[in-house]
Amino acid sequence: MRQLSNLQCVAVLTLAAALSLPVASAFAQTPTFVRSDYPLATNDLIAADLNGDGRPDLAGLSAAGAAVLLGNGDGTFQPIATYPVFSWSQALAAGDFNNDGRVDLMVTINDVNVGLSLLTGRGDGTFNPAVHFPNTAGFDAPAIAADDLDNDGKLDIVLGHSIACYTAPCVVARSITVMRGNGDGTFQPARQITVGSSTAQIAIGDFNRDGIKDLGLASSAARVLLLLGVGDATFVQQPTITLLADSGFVDATDIDIADFNGDTMQDLVVAIALNGSRTAILIGNGDGTFRAPTIITEPQIRIPQYQAVGDYNGDGFQDLAMSLGFGSNGLMEIRNGNGDGTFGSLVLYLQPPPLSSIGGIHIVSSDFNNDGKPDIALNYGGASAGVVALRNTTGVAPSATLSSVTVSPSTVVGGTSSTARVTLSAPAPSGGAVVTLSDNSSSVTTPASVVVPAGSTSGTAAITTSAVTATTSATVSAVFAGVTRTATLTVTAPALPTPSAPSLVSPANGATVTLPVTLDWSDVSGAASYQIQIDDSSSFTAPRVVEQTVTSSQFTVASLAARQHWWRVRGVNSAGTAGAWSSTRSFTPQSTPPPGGETATLTVTATGRNGERITSSPAGINVAVGSTGSASFTTGTSITLTVSNGREAIWSGACSSSGSKRKTCTFTITAVASVTGNVQ
Repeated sequence: MRQLSNLQCVAVLTLAAALSLPVASAFAQTPTFVRSDYPLATNDLIAADLNGDGRPDLAGLSAAGAAVLLGNGDGTFQPIATYPVFSWSQALAAGDFNNDGRVDLMVTINDVNVGLSLLTGRGDGTFNPAVHFPNTAGFDAPAIAADDLDNDGKLDIVLGHSIACYTAPCVVARSITVMRGNGDGTFQPARQITVGSSTAQIAIGDFNRDGIKDLGLASSAARVLLLLGVGDATFVQQPTITLLADSGFVDATDIDIADFNGDTMQDLVVAIALNGSRTAILIGNGDGTFRAPTIITEPQIRIPQYQAVGDYNGDGFQDLAMSLGFGSNGLMEIRNGNGDGTFGSLVLYLQPPPLSSIGGIHIVSSDFNNDGKPDIALNYGGASAGVVALRNTTGVAPSATLSSVTVSPSTVVGGTSSTARVTLSAPAPSGGAVVTLSDNSSSVTTPASVVVPAGSTSGTAAITTSAVTATTSATVSAVFAGVTRTATLTVTAPALPTPSAPSLVSPANGATVTLPVTLDWSDVSGAASYQIQIDDSSSFTAPRVVEQTVTSSQFTVASLAARQHWWRVRGVNSAGTAGAWSSTRSFTPQSTPPPGGETATLTVTATGRNGERITSSPAGINVAVGSTGSASFTTGTSITLTVSNGREAIWSGACSSSGSKRKTCTFTITAVASVTGNVQ
């Protein structure tokens, strides 16, 4: 092993010396890179932060293990460390499968009995011994993708299958495997989903923008298989997309998600490498369908077999970096995006020495030095094998400006907290970006600043609030590089308690009372006022005899007809929220003839049907609809009110028809009284 390491070091020096400049030019700014090489022969290559230091690392595969290159943060990587798995490895994915906050590695195994090996991370870039899972499908698994397919906060797995040759004859796969995670590093029983053909690579996105993960599969015969997610890790397969008319023995080898035309809808790029040497661009419609594919034909059959998407030249458009299986002219090419789903001329990179007999394989993009520009890692194979890391040195990273400040939640109860988030237009430079914060309210406390870490585009800060008695709006301001953005935070008072039902005190239920009578009930906590209703119907049907709001827990009524009445009361808080009604009690005012010779005033209001009148017997009242009139009568007089032309009215007040229509209404006046007649 020590001798092999020395030989690998010699290979690193030789390959580093072989770096060449681009051999073609483009009208747009051509991306430039600085190269470093690493002696890793791998079947797959991914980028992830494996040790939690905020710097992307690389992970690949050895013959029967996972290989890890921890990033130094400057675009270079530490020596390779390997971790054994069960047997021959095919593909790998990174993620926190046991929800311990540390990144793990899941490796697919090409074995009849074991299909997966899980290396749980220790958080420092090293891994625990592998835990193995059975091969339930009975096929190989050249493709794996990890994501939360059912939105339960736990990582799930999708495996793509190609073939099974464990026993003769070989069988071509026509299904994929879905494994729902339990969040502790284990999985629910694997489920096979028939899709009709083999799978080379898997892309997980949201093609119809419903918030549920969908699948795009690169498949044989130049096809893309689309499966729209239901939300429970099951899928509905859509019509197959055939990319080429001459699809026989022409297979897709890679699939990636991008937004090539800037419409915020997910697009797809598919490598059609096997016997194809073409690349397909599928512009998404945002509803789970795609436009007809645009085909990019590779000159000289260089076989672009994998791709990585990124804005490599810093013009704001997504570009294509493609590994070339026939690498004599270059192991990689880049086509600058035009921002409309089309691309400029190719530029070749990494031309090897003559007769090297190597080609590019997997390719991945990440910002390895946190400078805001996408870098590239590519593995090659053939007569020799290794990994090339390309640090992007194109121009100057775009200057970050302040895009927005938001607060979440935007409405809080005084005394609770909210979170301010500032977002920059580009990654923060080395050392981070300090965004100044302020507010205009004494009820809100905002920190003086928030730091957006280097390479990140956003940062957060906690906002505290104090208790308020009334709703208050505060403006939170953020300032960076001369740009000010604002957000509104609303602070509300605590919800007032709803008053409980009062208890009625007097008069006793069913009592006979003399007028005036005082109705009394218990004080209720939180009640700023009380609503009282008195009616000659126990159902309190409108219009009611008395409906009044008072601020004390008593109410005196001076005049009521000498018949049974019912009453109830409820509390109302200062926000206007009414509580429950009290129980209902009844009472009957006593009819006491007043001393002879005294008079009382009767006031009658006529409403309703125009052109009619209300008159009294004995005479005195003669009121047109829409007006009010009064007359004095000797107390104890029986008065009959009548509507003109034989019309009916609904009577209320001292003379009530309890909501019924009547032509007349008769009562005995004992004191000042008022009656309303609503002419029908």
